[in-house]
Amino acid sequence: MLSEEQINRIALLSDEVLYPEAVSLIRQLLDEEDCEPLPNSQINGLHAISLALNYQALRDFVTHQTERNWPASKRNIEIFYQNLKKYMESMQKKRLKTEFHLLDDQGGVQAMRAQTEELMAQLMAEFIQHLVAENSRLQAYYKRQKEQTNKSLVGGEQ
Repeated sequence: MLSEEQINRIALLSDEVLYPEAVSLIRQLLDEEDCEPLPNSQINGLHAISLALNYQALRDFVTHQTERNWPASKRNIEIFYQNLKKYMESMQKKRLKTEFHLLDDQGGVQAMRAQTEELMAQLMAEFIQHLVAENSRLQAYYKRQKEQTNKSLVGGEQ
């Protein structure tokens, strides 16, 4: 079980670190990888799994998505999950203890593993919540852009 200090630190990290990083990940995919926002089915599935707060299930889901044989038309989904998997691995291996100072060194190896799983589940639920929000915002933006383009094309032909 996480301490009150860990829970408070996660809340602060969510606003100050995870939110900007989630926005950055989505924007990088759109700007640098020429991807589109994720379809609702993908983002909602990811979000639902993250809310279960079971890090192993989330890790398994993301790994499965990276290993799928995606058709060329859905390459953006594959790229998204590859980047998310790298982010998760970096968070667990490098940032959890040294940068975020969330791991409590009390207890043995099993206690540390359990604490790591719980912390990662909480952190990734927060991160994915921000991904969902940014993805939804960008979906709406692209939809408006497309509608405006269509209106101007239809209006220009009259």
